[in-house]
Amino acid sequence: MSNLSVKMLLKEIDNLSQEEKIQLIYYLTRQIENQYLTTESKKLVEFFQNSPLVGVDIDLERQRDIDNRQVEF
Repeated sequence: MSNLSVKMLLKEIDNLSQEEKIQLIYYLTRQIENQYLTTESKKLVEFFQNSPLVGVDIDLERQRDIDNRQVEF
């Protein structure tokens, strides 16, 4: 973005009402958050896809107590 277009953008923002500025901030915040979440989720998926544990059969079932009693400390 050139400096001229930034100056024009700022001039247009100055013409907005306070309510419109608040709406713009909320909109831009949501856009940034959505972009961050999408980027992070893709990285997480790539992490698990490239994990050395891909294809390994791991039993994640929790072992129950013999008689289901709760342990008191």
